[in-house]
Amino acid sequence: MSKTKKLDIFNLFYSGAAVVILIGVIAKLLEWPAQDILITSGLAIEAIVFGVSAIRYIDVKKDDQFATEATLSKMAEGIDGLSSGNTKGVMDSHSSDSYLSNDHLSPNYSESSWKLLEQMNILTLTKDMFYHPSWVNLRVEEYAQLTQLFKKLFDKKLPSKDALPFLIKFPVAFPISDIDMLELDNVHVINLQEMEILFKSLNLISTTYLFEKVVIEQTNNEILIRAKKDFEIQIFGGESAEVIVFAKKFHTAHLIISPVQYYLQDSISLKEHELIEYLIAQSNITDEEQVASLSSLLDQKSDDTKKLFWERFDKITYDSKNGVGYLVLKAFIQSVANFQNRKNGSNLLLDKVEIITATNEIIKRNDVIHFKDEVVYFGHNNEYNVKLNELFSSYELSYLGYFEAIIDKLAIDEIMTKEGLNQLFYLNNEDTVEDLLKTLNRHLAKTKTEPTGAQLSFVLLCKVFINS
Repeated sequence: MSKTKKLDIFNLFYSGAAVVILIGVIAKLLEWPAQDILITSGLAIEAIVFGVSAIRYIDVKKDDQFATEATLSKMAEGIDGLSSGNTKGVMDSHSSDSYLSNDHLSPNYSESSWKLLEQMNILTLTKDMFYHPSWVNLRVEEYAQLTQLFKKLFDKKLPSKDALPFLIKFPVAFPISDIDMLELDNVHVINLQEMEILFKSLNLISTTYLFEKVVIEQTNNEILIRAKKDFEIQIFGGESAEVIVFAKKFHTAHLIISPVQYYLQDSISLKEHELIEYLIAQSNITDEEQVASLSSLLDQKSDDTKKLFWERFDKITYDSKNGVGYLVLKAFIQSVANFQNRKNGSNLLLDKVEIITATNEIIKRNDVIHFKDEVVYFGHNNEYNVKLNELFSSYELSYLGYFEAIIDKLAIDEIMTKEGLNQLFYLNNEDTVEDLLKTLNRHLAKTKTEPTGAQLSFVLLCKVFINS
């Protein structure tokens, strides 16, 4: 059976008008002078063709199901062409009524359909474009500023503002550009207005690009934006003056301070309490100047925050011979003196502070014998007694002098009054007999020596009279 080919006139005009419209879209995107003419011409041809095709004579049959199915099939083929990237499907989709009233359409992006447009050389001129539909919510002047800024920073073009609604509703969904692919190759100077519009634009698309990929810092009177290095962290320039001074002095290499614009604050993760904890964790506890500076910074913070810092130290050691460690000791004493719970501060002091004596022995407050009398008496009529120098060596009895000397030095430096320091070191009251017993047991355990007769007598007398 022979077949003959016949030119489909309506299909020719459908497809031809669709090509004109596609070219008009690109013209609109690239702002060609002929953009309006092309789109208007294409739509006009489509309107005429639809109008002519509307006048049609058909044979009336009772069974009209075939025509309905054929129409649905044709519509399905057009929709399938959009999703599968089939050339005929793309063209047929422009011949349907849905193209002229596409407000209800939700673009369904298909990788193959996008590749099809590239193969047709329609999108080869948009490689340097950056497109995001959310920016349709920017005002015209804001979008114009963003366009200039993207060209300046990233060498990327943005579609014109009036093209955005058309691109959003375009039947073949334009893929949204990946913000994380943007790269800053150089350091750029921006002004406050540019920084604000950049922040607002990136905030509209809910990205963490700013401060994760780039940092903004203010040097002298200039605002600089550049790519973020791996070890750098952005902090907010509106932190307290003491924090900013400390960061600049001791962490200038990796803490980048932003301009003081409060709309930036919420996007910066390391701020306020978290920043203080970071400074504590990263502090160099071997640098006396840094320790003293950070301790001063924490004076108005909570007891728990101050303890968090001082717990980084196993011991706070002061060498009485050469004064090494005094700056750290002074900072520590001043810090615990500012504890809201002074008892907690004193207990922390007893646990941490140690002094190197003239004979290089290390002593702590619990090693001190603070008993003024030379004889310890027992009994109702003091009928029993033990001499203090029989319980402790003269050198052990001299431990008190080391703590009294450091208290005098701290009082001269006006850390606290001498009375307040004595209270802090628990030296405002003399030791009781029970305190002497505890100290003796610690000394015997520390020196690993056997008790003398006098020491044994003292222990027995304590057991008899303290219990009674």
